[in-house]
Amino acid sequence: MKILHTSDWHIGHKLYGNDRSDEHRLFFDWLLSTIRQQKIDVLLVCGDIFDIAYPSNQSLKTYYDLLKKLVKTDLRKLIIIGGNHDSVTTLEAPREILEILNVKVLGGVPDNIEDEIIEINNDAGQTEVVIAATPFLRDRDVRTPQAGESAPERITAIRQGIVNHYHELAKLVESYKTQNIPVIASGHLFMQGAQLSESERDIHIGNQAGVGADSFPAIFDYFALGHIHRAQSISHQPPIIYSGSPIALSYSERNHEKSVRLIHIEESGLKHEKLTIPQARRLQSFEGTFAQLIEKVDAYSADSQLPDWIELNIREENYDPLLARRISDFVEESNARESGFEIIRHTLIFADQSSAGFILPEAGKALADMSETEVFERLLEQQNVSDRDALLDTYRELSELVYSDESEGQ
Repeated sequence: MKILHTSDWHIGHKLYGNDRSDEHRLFFDWLLSTIRQQKIDVLLVCGDIFDIAYPSNQSLKTYYDLLKKLVKTDLRKLIIIGGNHDSVTTLEAPREILEILNVKVLGGVPDNIEDEIIEINNDAGQTEVVIAATPFLRDRDVRTPQAGESAPERITAIRQGIVNHYHELAKLVESYKTQNIPVIASGHLFMQGAQLSESERDIHIGNQAGVGADSFPAIFDYFALGHIHRAQSISHQPPIIYSGSPIALSYSERNHEKSVRLIHIEESGLKHEKLTIPQARRLQSFEGTFAQLIEKVDAYSADSQLPDWIELNIREENYDPLLARRISDFVEESNARESGFEIIRHTLIFADQSSAGFILPEAGKALADMSETEVFERLLEQQNVSDRDALLDTYRELSELVYSDESEGQ
């Protein structure tokens, strides 16, 4: 039996306001082709199907068009779990209809934990593998808040609650293990030691409550994880794997190899391998003086399926009030040429400016270019707030609560 592990599609994602739907379309074409060519039995999608809790009608159409094509393949089962970006109600709205089509959706933690246990049977009706499909575990899913608890106490309680949930699942799958049936656990969470990129939403509690690999029950044969966008292995025995996002979601990921994981269930045991996803466009970042970047842009050669997207980080020693206009003209002229690339972002910093002046050019970029936390940090810096770290921690805790509620569709 073959299982394909993927995650973090982020349908509807925009990079500095630029739509990614063409990249998603080409990835989904590749995914469908891979499922057919590799004769995949189970597709396991580990969270963050959408980029925001309330996806646009176009994003929903993209999702349902894909489901329609997937159910026409020879998949025995399609399993979709919710992530921290997903709305539980959005994912689960068509759940009953999708189950008729062998699509199992777990947008949030079910009332009965046994509903997370999914048997995958062969043609003879025998259970060949079991998947413990666990969606993103929110604060309220794993613990009961205590009055007067401190932030560190809350973090510890969340971490322990996540661990307890998987230990409960371990008890439920013991009978399968005695029959030598492999058991795969899935999840959408932060593991200690995971390498992050800029595109992971900066949620303080989610990261601080990261679970150690040694905390997971040893009974599972493979952990299929989502949430971190860089494909990576946290542990080899048992394998604890982040499949990563299928496209680069920020410039910090521009050199990452994007992939899915192919899991083989054989008589000799469980094996897995990485399948590299072809990228339809490159993200390119240039840094230097304006004169240097003119040369780099003019010399750049693009051969991607879609136009490459370039960002320019311009750094000059001396302040020049006319330079911003010259840069804008250059960007406009470059983008008017049919050169196979587009400059979608440019920033300008003057080294000789005071600390306040240094911040202003950066803050002058569009709000879409910055995370919510970055905006708040800039405000604290400009106001010279003394207890900056404490306020930043409080802000991050509040953000965690807000996003948790949004993902519930409330």
